[in-house]
Parts: sequence; C-alpha cells; structure tokens
Amino acid sequence: MTVVYAKGYAQTVEKTDGAILSGLDSLFTITGGPIMVTEFMGFVTTLIVGAATLHIEETVTTPASTLVLSSTVAVDDNAAGTSYTFTVATPGVLTPTTVGGFLVVPAMRWLCPIGTIACHGSAARVGVIKWYMAYIPLSQFSKVIAAA
Repeated sequence: MTVVYAKGYAQTVEKTDGAILSGLDSLFTITGGPIMVTEFMGFVTTLIVGAATLHIEETVTTPASTLVLSSTVAVDDNAAGTSYTFTVATPGVLTPTTVGGFLVVPAMRWLCPIGTIACHGSAARVGVIKWYMAYIPLSQFSKVIAAA
C-alpha cells in the first residue's frame, strides 16, 4: 500500500517551563517518524540566577545515541527577555541576545529521528526558558509534543 502525504507544512510546539537543571531537561518528544526542525529558539521568562552552561541535544531511540545539536553557552544571570538562537554551523552555536530580537535570524535545519530533544545544563539554577520549535513532519505519523 502506498501512502501519499503532503509534506512541507510547518507545525509549531512550545515548552513553557524550561528549567535550568543539572543534567537533562526534556523539551520535546518526537514519535511516529522523523522530523525536520526548521526553527528552534528560546526566551528567558524568569531571570536566570547564577552561573551555568547549556547545550541542546537529542537522545535518539534507534540507533540508541546522543546527537549534540548545539555548542555549549554560558547563561550566567541572563535577564528575562534574553533570546537564544543558533548560528548556521555544525553544531549550531547557541547564542544569547540580551535585547531579545534579531533583524535577521540565521536559517538552520536539523534532521531528527524519533527521540527526545533536551536542554543539558551544567548546574541547577533559578530561572525559566520558554523554548519554541517549528518543524516539518517527514511522515504522516510524525508527531512532536512538549515533554512533561
């Protein structure tokens, strides 16, 4: 049986309670099939207090592996409104911007199989980052939800 699926329509998802943890904070869970991430960014909603570093990674289900999606960046005392975007590099350079907005956002893409995208922190800190992702499902079964 052939399944025809109209690919190309971006969908969005957000994780509103992104904590600054020592270790992994699961952000998004991918099920059913692979996706193409077309945008990924974060905004500090509650002041990050103290020093820590973060990077974004995906834990892939099959084959079991970890895919590092970004460089590590210091988020020391980042104020509410600070944005996090990525440069077009391999891996993308996670870049905080204290004025929040950008005139031109670099275009990046990640091919992500079934698994979990997480923020990996070096230390637990007070603060919250709201993460946003736009993606194109590559199968009619591909789904993404904000992780619990």
